[in-house]
Amino acid sequence: MDNLRPTSHVAVIGAGVAGAACASSLRQAGMNVTLFEKARGVGGRMATRRARWLGADGQAQDAQFDHGA
Repeated sequence: MDNLRPTSHVAVIGAGVAGAACASSLRQAGMNVTLFEKARGVGGRMATRRARWLGADGQAQDAQFDHGA
């Protein structure tokens, strides 16, 4: 990162673990960083997923689980 100018602006695509770590390192190095993520939240494959559905009896069911990489 020695050859990057302090006024450089960097786009990081993907806010999973690697993208977030990359953005953090670049920011600590003094770069202007924009982090892009297509999903509703960050975390990539390490995010918690939530599911909701109606059971056979018509009652609402829900669950959450850690997706994990």
